[in-house]
Amino acid sequence: MSFTPSLFFSHIRGKGGPARPCRFQVVIPIPQAFNNYIQNSIIEKVINFPNSIFNDVTNVINTALGQTLGTDAQSISSNSTMTRYLSLQCEDAELPGKGLYTFDVNVYGPTYKVPYKVSYQPITLTFLCTNEFEERKLFDKWMEIIAPSDTNNMRFPKGTGNNDSYMTNIKIIQYDDNITQIYATELIDAFPLAIYSQRLNWGDGDFHRLSINMAYHKYKVIYDQSLNIGEAASSYLGTLATQFIPQTF
Repeated sequence: MSFTPSLFFSHIRGKGGPARPCRFQVVIPIPQAFNNYIQNSIIEKVINFPNSIFNDVTNVINTALGQTLGTDAQSISSNSTMTRYLSLQCEDAELPGKGLYTFDVNVYGPTYKVPYKVSYQPITLTFLCTNEFEERKLFDKWMEIIAPSDTNNMRFPKGTGNNDSYMTNIKIIQYDDNITQIYATELIDAFPLAIYSQRLNWGDGDFHRLSINMAYHKYKVIYDQSLNIGEAASSYLGTLATQFIPQTF
């Protein structure tokens, strides 16, 4: 069949138009291990985060997203301020990829491939940095919790219990133009694999950006398409509006 522009545009319009990569949000619950090695009040003082205007972590995140993140420890942030500001400042992200390892089989005739294991590729998240550099300090501390520089002994990922894990479950959400969640993935057991170097140059007047390579065990897909009233209100009226408006329908 030959290409017909009118049919193509009709099909695209019938699906609500093309999806835009700029319509996304990333939610990074701060691991519970931060509470065990450094108290929250000290974290916020060291990292210089502004005072949080939020009271309850799970209610705030679920209000902002119109979607529960789960009840396990790795889906609940130990510091709502950090989670909210990382979400606001994440300017570049990726929906994760997945592949299959295969081996060649030749019983009779042509060789064919048989899958035997799933492969999940790490993703890169990029954050805008403020003049207080709290983003870099946060991930420096996260890496220090994983691999303390004084002992060089890697800590066990899960610790001694669910409240001692340095892993977290990151949620990456794709929206349409009406701020409807059309696709989302949750990265299970995620942690920073690398902090990429940041270039310094006297002739560069642009903003600092911090890129983090995140590893994870696997991801699950969330096919929720509810209209996010809370997120819409937050976008147009400010974050305080989400406290007074019903979230989804």
